[in-house]
Amino acid sequence: MTRSVIIVGAGPAGTAAAIELRRAGATVTMIDKATFPRDKCCGDGLTSG
Repeated sequence: MTRSVIIVGAGPAGTAAAIELRRAGATVTMIDKATFPRDKCCGDGLTSG
């Protein structure tokens, strides 16, 4: 059985959801109001450790 999913919003949460759904075998379509590539990356303030 093939599952199709539409994700609205391609920010960090939407992208993470899309990755996990693809790993589970779903067909994923992402929709976002912004054009890509963005001038500013989301999460640019994240630091490790």
